[in-house]
Amino acid sequence: MAIADVTDDLIRQVLREHLTPSAHITTPERLFGRGQSLTQIDRALNSSGRHVFIHGDRGVGKTSLALTAAYLEQPTSSEPIYVVCSESTTFPDLIAAIGREAIPLSERFESDGTPREIGGQAFGFGGTFKPKGSATVNIPEPADMNQAIDIIRFVREKRGAGTVIVVDELERVRSESTKSQLAEFSNSLSSAVQDVKFIFCGIGSTVDALLGAHRSAFRKIETIALERLRHDELWQIIEAVAEKLGVTVDRETLIRIGQLSDGFPHYVHLIGESMFWSAFDDEQKITRVGARHYEAGVRGALERTEAEHKSAYQKATQKSKNTFDYELALWAMADKSDTRRVLESIYEESYKRIVSQFPLDDDIRPITRERFNQRLHNLRKDSHGEALINHGSGWFSFRENIMRGYVRLVAESRGIKLAREHFIPD
Repeated sequence: MAIADVTDDLIRQVLREHLTPSAHITTPERLFGRGQSLTQIDRALNSSGRHVFIHGDRGVGKTSLALTAAYLEQPTSSEPIYVVCSESTTFPDLIAAIGREAIPLSERFESDGTPREIGGQAFGFGGTFKPKGSATVNIPEPADMNQAIDIIRFVREKRGAGTVIVVDELERVRSESTKSQLAEFSNSLSSAVQDVKFIFCGIGSTVDALLGAHRSAFRKIETIALERLRHDELWQIIEAVAEKLGVTVDRETLIRIGQLSDGFPHYVHLIGESMFWSAFDDEQKITRVGARHYEAGVRGALERTEAEHKSAYQKATQKSKNTFDYELALWAMADKSDTRRVLESIYEESYKRIVSQFPLDDDIRPITRERFNQRLHNLRKDSHGEALINHGSGWFSFRENIMRGYVRLVAESRGIKLAREHFIPD
């Protein structure tokens, strides 16, 4: 217990409440930097028949924003409904899943052996509803748009007016038919059931990228493009924990966490959790979290980061030969936060500077610009995990921006500091 007056129970509680790299945020006091977006959602949902669509990069906090907004808007007597899409999701699947979420778990999973019968007139399907004791309830998949809307009416009856429904990971839906039906549904619902609100979430730089030709059908939906957080907003996540623990954090440490995280709160939570545990485990009493704790935070973040990022990095770089060339190419690409970077800048401004950071004893020399360009082009291929995208005329970008943060973590763990160009406010 190197932090004065901080017990094991206290640090566990503070970290559990404030740093959640594997869980979504649902309360506004922990959702730093999203006050304006929460206000926009609140005003949009206040408009009768209007819904919300949140889109942006993976890891930028779309689900946390959606759930926080949903809990704020949801009547206190019940919780919002949350459903997740998959590649095999169809429109009937999705609507039936929403209907099932409105039913208490005990009615869905506990059965006394006398199943309830749900027939047509229940939900307007032309049949009957015959309760037979406490048993499992099934929601039938809708056969048409009217039946789908009836299920939402059922949700309203079960959960009450003002119910908020969050539909997450819409980018995983592959069926164009499902997208088309969902677009038609959202427009029809606005007229038929005005006091049930939807918040849709999906990974994508634009809504068109997610919905394609069906974008125009979502006329009654407010779209919110969620950007990465600023550095000072990322710092607030760390400073809130430090205040609870009665310690301060070095400014340089805050700056490096902001630079490494690249605007993604996910990495701040990862680094911060390991960093504060390191401070707690310090052999000496401390009042300030500094460099050695930060370094432990970086190592811990690398160990605990999502497997898909590790796998993508390994596929991109680990080859039978030239592995280090590909690592350095990725590090150079991640050295600045521009969405797209041109070859000349990547090579001259980043790659050469990175190579110069290695000790002379390592005898690491830069490869030619032509070979470096070849490495970047290879990183576009499936054999390298399609880590990069080439936009022509020497312009490149990461396929997923969140990968840049992981690349920075790897470089930092090897003693190479990237992303030093950021403006740091006083």
